[in-house]
Order: sequence, then C-alpha cells, then structure tokens
Amino acid sequence: MSKVKEKVENQTQETPNQEAPEKLPPVFEEVEGMTDEAAVGIVIQAANMAQTAGALSVRDSVILAKAISVLRPGTI
Repeated sequence: MSKVKEKVENQTQETPNQEAPEKLPPVFEEVEGMTDEAAVGIVIQAANMAQTAGALSVRDSVILAKAISVLRPGTI
C-alpha cells in the first residue's frame, strides 16, 4: 500500500476519542424558509470563500465588493 493511501485511510478511521459528526437536517428542509436577508448573507459568504480561494479575478472581486456594499452598506 502506498504511503499516501495509508495516510488517508488512517485519517479517515474513527477512534474512540472522536465525537460523532453532528447530524444535519436534509438540505432542502434547511433552506425551505430562507429569508431575503439570509440569502444575501449566504451569497456574501460564498463570495468571500471564492475570493479567499483565489477563484476570482481582480475585476470580479471589485464587482462583488461593490454589489455587497450596495446590498449591505458598511460590511466591507
């Protein structure tokens, strides 16, 4: 077995000291009552994640920053 594969398998095995992952509700139930304010917040979070990951060009970053400042003045 390769060392990389072995390392991945060792990381994915649960040990008795690990807590069980939190059970999340089905995603379609979770988003059912989403408000406009919550939707804007999620879009802003996704934009921040994309920026952090380097997935946006400078132009895209500027456009997103302006859109966020229009929707939520003072947040950036």
